[in-house]
Amino acid sequence: MFRTALPILIFFMSLLPVTGQTNPEADKRDSFEVTLWDAASVRQEIEQKINAHDYGAALSSLLTAIEYFRQENEVNQMYYYRFVLARVYTYLGMLEKAASTYEICHIYFKQEKRDLDVVRTQHALGYLYKKIGNIDMAHYFLGQCAASKADKYNLFCKNEHELIESYVFINRLESATELKNVYHYAKGLPNIELLIKSLETLGDYYYLNKKYRQAESYYRDALEETEERRYLDYSRQFSFRLYECSNQLGNHKIASEYLIRFIQFSDTLNQIKNSEKLLKQISKYEQKEIQSEKIEFAKDKRLFELKSRRSNFTLYSLVFAIVAILLAGFFIVLFYQQKLETSVIIHKQSEQINDQKIKELENELQLQSMQAMINGQESERERIAKDLHDSLGGVLSTIKLRFDKMAHDFNFSDKDSAVILNNLIDTACDEVRYIANDLKPGSLEKLGLLEAIKDMLNRYKLDKGPEIVFQYYGFESGGQIAASIALNIYRIIQELVNNSIKHAGANEIFVQLHKIGDQLTISVEDDGKGFNENVVRKGMGLENIKNRVNYLRGELTIESSDYQGTAFIIHLPLR
Repeated sequence: MFRTALPILIFFMSLLPVTGQTNPEADKRDSFEVTLWDAASVRQEIEQKINAHDYGAALSSLLTAIEYFRQENEVNQMYYYRFVLARVYTYLGMLEKAASTYEICHIYFKQEKRDLDVVRTQHALGYLYKKIGNIDMAHYFLGQCAASKADKYNLFCKNEHELIESYVFINRLESATELKNVYHYAKGLPNIELLIKSLETLGDYYYLNKKYRQAESYYRDALEETEERRYLDYSRQFSFRLYECSNQLGNHKIASEYLIRFIQFSDTLNQIKNSEKLLKQISKYEQKEIQSEKIEFAKDKRLFELKSRRSNFTLYSLVFAIVAILLAGFFIVLFYQQKLETSVIIHKQSEQINDQKIKELENELQLQSMQAMINGQESERERIAKDLHDSLGGVLSTIKLRFDKMAHDFNFSDKDSAVILNNLIDTACDEVRYIANDLKPGSLEKLGLLEAIKDMLNRYKLDKGPEIVFQYYGFESGGQIAASIALNIYRIIQELVNNSIKHAGANEIFVQLHKIGDQLTISVEDDGKGFNENVVRKGMGLENIKNRVNYLRGELTIESSDYQGTAFIIHLPLR
């Protein structure tokens, strides 16, 4: 009972406005705490009816009080009771009338430069217009008070602003932390409305997030507070929300009970709203409001200002919408432009990939062609070598045997000619053997690459020929070179040394093999007359070397100039 009576006693204690007060306790009271030193009977009548929570009867007394103070020209008292009237309208669910009354108060407080009261009225209007469903006006009044000093430095107003902002923008709220802070602040105040609204907003937040158990708990506390004070419209709303929560939780029996209470509260409100006596008094009050010239002038002036601001707000909203549409169109065009550019880039990349694949295919075909050519050459060399060895070699061997027998059986008169002829036959046999060996080096298969190269270079050494130096490194660790690669290496060195002997007129030929891991470097250098690669006619020998290097996926570098010698450097992968 004490908790119920305390806010009402404070509610009617002082005639002094609170604007500019520095006492911290002022944050915890309404900004309309005034005392009716005159018309004590009117004050007592209103207090008694509010104490009894008989807001229908209090509404009638408030209308009488407002008219009384209008006649007495007590403007401050008149607007105090208008503000109280707006609250009672809210308790009884007459939200449109409450908003209209608050707007009249708002005009007066702005005229009087009562900043704290202006902010409190703007909070009330933001809350009411959200309840009515006019979101634009709710945003407008909330935006009006955002820049106010009272809203920043007055603790009560700061908490009330956070609460109303959360209520208006409940769908954007990410957490209930600030709401709970306001709720705990409100629990320590005698101002019960801040507590009820914080309970309502917390309930709405949890209901929207489908946490029905938490929502039910806050709605139940709110209903207890409002039912005790007979805030009928609040009680009606919370009963229906508890009905919805109970249904969601599957408690259909409890839901039915809350639905019955909702109907009872609705019936009570309808009886009050439809009271013929009350309706006549409200109508009479509103007519007198219109007839009052002073109020009408101020109202028209300030309402015009409000409407202008609303029009500006609507205009700004329209401009914002147009800008948003233009931006959206710009981004859509930009998106499709980027998509088109991406398509072009992808198309170019596809073309490049296709070209690369074609080049790879051409290279593969070229390598296959080279392989076929080299295999054909080697097959032909093998056939010729075999024919020379088996056929011509056999014939020469037979000739030598018969000649030796004839020399033994017959006594030639010309011994010198017989010796020369015998030497020629030996030379012919050696030449056939050397040619056959060049065409198909048997030492390559029997002794390996290095020994085959040594054997080949020894056969090139002549009495009047160039000095041939052969060096090799990196073969100590072992590792066999594939037969097909070894054969091509042998042919490349054979062709290069043969060219140096035949064409370069060199005094020295330097052959070097350097193996590092899976890489082999071949270097063949001579001190001959050299050549200009761009001028000299390319023969089959050099083309053959290039084909074999390409087939082995190697690189060939030629360093030569007239009378400066020649160096062939070849890098080959061994795998």
